[in-house]
Amino acid sequence: MKNERVAVLDVRSFEVTFLIGSKGINDTFVFCGSKSEKYEGYSTDGFFDEKSFFEAVTLAARSVLKNYDGRIGKIYVGTPAPFVRVRTTGHLNSFPTKRKIASADVEALYDSGISELLEAGRVIRRSAMYFALGDNRKYFEEDKLYGTPTSLLKGALCYYFVSESFYDAVTSVLQTLGFSEVEFIPASLAQATYLLPQKAREGYACLLDVGFMTSTVSVVYGNGIVHEESFDCGLASILVSLMENLGVDYVKAEEILYSANVSGGYLSGDQVWTDESGATYSEARINDVIKYGLDGLCEKVQEFFSKYYREKTAAGLMSNPLSLTGEGIGSIMGAAEHISKRLSRITEIVAPELPYYDKPAFSSRIAVLSAALDGKKKKGLFAKIFGGKKK
Repeated sequence: MKNERVAVLDVRSFEVTFLIGSKGINDTFVFCGSKSEKYEGYSTDGFFDEKSFFEAVTLAARSVLKNYDGRIGKIYVGTPAPFVRVRTTGHLNSFPTKRKIASADVEALYDSGISELLEAGRVIRRSAMYFALGDNRKYFEEDKLYGTPTSLLKGALCYYFVSESFYDAVTSVLQTLGFSEVEFIPASLAQATYLLPQKAREGYACLLDVGFMTSTVSVVYGNGIVHEESFDCGLASILVSLMENLGVDYVKAEEILYSANVSGGYLSGDQVWTDESGATYSEARINDVIKYGLDGLCEKVQEFFSKYYREKTAAGLMSNPLSLTGEGIGSIMGAAEHISKRLSRITEIVAPELPYYDKPAFSSRIAVLSAALDGKKKKGLFAKIFGGKKK
């Protein structure tokens, strides 16, 4: 059983989580330890303070490892979207005569695809939206290709490059903790493939991860990300607005935010929120501040869809539900309803279907754990060398 356990580092924009887990029964997980630590965080421009990140990872990891009876030399790192560059390409390999497709043929397609892409950087993962053979039938699962005779193998391929700053910061701290091998997993892809059913991803699926400092919107097709963008909008910007507009400190702003509900309609000016000391604050004003912050995020999301899909036949894409996850969705009651109204589209909250972990705030760490365990089981799913290939 110990050989099936994996160590995971989940990096969010204000918190890191180190955990050791394994597969349980009925798609559950068994945890041997988990610890989260807050740090200064990051924006779309990078870490605010790498020393703070280093200290948080060290504290979280040592807290778990000191109580763990075993040794794990490899660790899987959930890499946030602001530190990942996604590149896509359509590529094909032809054969002189018909042959039965094997895993080596798929690997060759990926290798030649990235050579044609001519992108420089460190590749941490590659995946396919879909594959196709000579008859142009789409295959969303690689295994279903194997053994099929064809003279042509095509793929809509995705390559994920990690930023050197993130790679250096992570490997530096993990090497000091004794990990000899590090594998980076694009966190947004892990969330999309774990949280969204495969059938939903066989059409265009949209995922909005609302975080603390940053939020990310991803359009997913099959097992690949088509387009993705991150914004400096999240819980933090709303908390700052509450502090400025209500004249309260950070702790009070958190208390107000987590007790608010913006799903209702108009609030009269005489409705107030009262804290333990008896101080009162207008509920209408509180809701206005929170909605204004959510509106800022919605504007960014709308700009994203206009940028990539305005000129395309995107009726199907825009009619599909927008799946919401992340700590921002779980912390603001009514956020999903407000985003739905603001963007004029159906929204749904997605989270792990697990006891205790069935909250959007846990989506990232559970998805990365799931991807790590799947990668351990399926050879070739992720890059098998330290940190991926540098192209």
